[in-house]
Amino acid sequence: MEHPNRLRPQSINACTKSVNTFLLVSTLVATVTFAAAFTVPGGYNSSGTDSGIATMLRDKGFHIFVFCDSIAMYSSIIAAVALIWAQLGDLTLLRDALNLAVPLLGVALFMMSMTFTAGLFLAVSKLQWLSTAVLVMGITFLTMLSVILIPLCTPVTPSNRIYRYISYYVVYLVILATGN
Repeated sequence: MEHPNRLRPQSINACTKSVNTFLLVSTLVATVTFAAAFTVPGGYNSSGTDSGIATMLRDKGFHIFVFCDSIAMYSSIIAAVALIWAQLGDLTLLRDALNLAVPLLGVALFMMSMTFTAGLFLAVSKLQWLSTAVLVMGITFLTMLSVILIPLCTPVTPSNRIYRYISYYVVYLVILATGN
């Protein structure tokens, strides 16, 4: 007799495609954040007692860069490991792995975007108007990204009428803004 939580071959193929896509994205986020950790803005001190230490170590923007990069890295690794477990074919394991991985992947994408904004801000911080423009663009993008990711990553059901109206108009505005 077949285990009740085992998937049929047809549904395994459909779920495997989704899991593989999420796994690819989480692996790419882990790769990018890993590279960002070792190519920090401003580079490293090359001489003296601080040799090998980041030049912007004491800058608050650098602290934001490091925290966001670390959170993105660890979130994407946990998501990748959960998605590897999801490929075992057990329906309960698949559902639990996706419930864990999708929100973590959303956090990783958001934090990776914050890492980029913080790194770019640090790189142009000597020019006031440019650093302000980078910050405004970053905050605008991160706001739009959170509007898109929060409903995807939270287990909130749209049974609340107010939530439905708010999400409808937010999605409608995003569609209008993109011209699609």
